[in-house]
Amino acid sequence: MYGKKDFKAEIETQIHVAEDYAKSLEDGKHRLSRSKYIVLIPLVLLITLSVYLCVTGFQMGSVLILWIVGSFFLYMFYAFLMMLPSIGSDANVNIFNKNFRVYVMEFLRLANILRTVRKNRVTLIEFFWNAFLINTKPLVMGFSILYLTDLIVTVVMKLSGMIDWMTFFLLVGQICVILLFYTRIMAAKPGTPGFFTGKGIPEKGETTRAADLRVWLYVGFFAIFTGILLIGAMFLPGMTLGEYLNDVSLVPGHYPVLLALILITQGLILRYFHGVESRKMMKTLNISHLSILKDDLLPRVNAATPGQLSDLKREFLLFSMNKLMVQEFFYRFPAYILMPNLLLALDPVAQDILTEKGEDKCLKDLL
Repeated sequence: MYGKKDFKAEIETQIHVAEDYAKSLEDGKHRLSRSKYIVLIPLVLLITLSVYLCVTGFQMGSVLILWIVGSFFLYMFYAFLMMLPSIGSDANVNIFNKNFRVYVMEFLRLANILRTVRKNRVTLIEFFWNAFLINTKPLVMGFSILYLTDLIVTVVMKLSGMIDWMTFFLLVGQICVILLFYTRIMAAKPGTPGFFTGKGIPEKGETTRAADLRVWLYVGFFAIFTGILLIGAMFLPGMTLGEYLNDVSLVPGHYPVLLALILITQGLILRYFHGVESRKMMKTLNISHLSILKDDLLPRVNAATPGQLSDLKREFLLFSMNKLMVQEFFYRFPAYILMPNLLLALDPVAQDILTEKGEDKCLKDLL
């Protein structure tokens, strides 16, 4: 267990990391500005190719059909893009604080890992849930633009007689569920309860029995509604796409070049807005991190007695469990994400700090 001097050094290192991240965020403004012009390249090519194909006898309706196909493919697979490391970039924000071999060796000490998870189960769930919310919020604008466009395209196809009523309602229903899901994501506040219930669950003794029953009925209804949204938005788009392709008697492979161009166009549009929105969010988050580290935690550590260090170390460790990252490709299209730094829990010292006090929480605290 390290002493006050080493502990202060850890905090100061974290401050330097946050300051470096602030520089990346500032530079990201210029990289995003340059990136937006790249979006126009596939968009112009798509419009040009579509006009050419229509002039040469290609059905315009097929372009609209493939546009919806592309948006569903992108919705299902965009998350995998975020798993790729930065390519051709000078971004120097890594998830690993030391040699990866050390983490592998610690991972093999499975008993200690299980002990850490068992004693901090709710805390670790909370980290992942907050990271999910924070990383999903910047996608709202991009996906909203794509799916509002899909809604218009669906109406045009129905009015033109290209799809039947069943396909029309299938698409409109799936699009509305996705948009409602992102509306809920936008309204949710990481770190506070209420996503699944709409309101936090009242503490015991705050209500009468009758009022408490009404609250739990409300909670149950809202949780079911939210569950339907989660399932409909996260697990059913692939099924919807399959039914859609069957109904329109078209498979994407029929027009690979056009579909590829649509996917690239939609992907760059989504990526650009993802970068813009995530930069705003992470800038706010990073400012908050720096303020806490410099103006709150470090002064308290300086004034702490040896007996108070244990609580402060645990507080710092929990604070550091989420790490701010940047991902970009050849100095273009940067996106800023929050990565749950669960590997930190593999460190023997971190395990001792985390499990020393454990937690006094229930899963209802996260609702």
